[in-house]
Amino acid sequence: MSNTIELSCEIFIDASPETVFSFLTEQDKAAQWFGEIVDIEGKPGGKFYIAAEAGFAAVGEYTEIIPHEKVVFTWGGMHDIPEGGTTVEITLKAENGGTRLTLRHYNIPTQEAADSFGHGWPNHAFPVLKIVAEGGTTDDRCFRARDNTDCGKEDEEAA
Repeated sequence: MSNTIELSCEIFIDASPETVFSFLTEQDKAAQWFGEIVDIEGKPGGKFYIAAEAGFAAVGEYTEIIPHEKVVFTWGGMHDIPEGGTTVEITLKAENGGTRLTLRHYNIPTQEAADSFGHGWPNHAFPVLKIVAEGGTTDDRCFRARDNTDCGKEDEEAA
């Protein structure tokens, strides 16, 4: 793709890389933060499907897995992006007894999609992941039906 957009962001999570990795690759743990509907196979070539009960979804597949260090999957199905049309690369590095998670989301075709994802990852998805990876619980999910948004959009009416 030409003229695509790349985003990057990071967060510190007070949990080991092994723990954070499990929340990115294991069905039951991903379901605690990523979506109301989660159907994943955390292995190269494995399916990646995260959705809200309202029907919108991120669809792709895992393309690279390095245990406890790196997870790469394709992402699409929203913002007129075909299923698997963009790529999300997450690296995990041990730091100060926890994990520095760095995310690159690239091959994003439009500014609208980039703005949505650029807001959603650091402001909604990461905080929910942080809660559960650090041992907490929440009813919140990145993909949720109650406000008909994906993790790239904030419920503006609630603001």
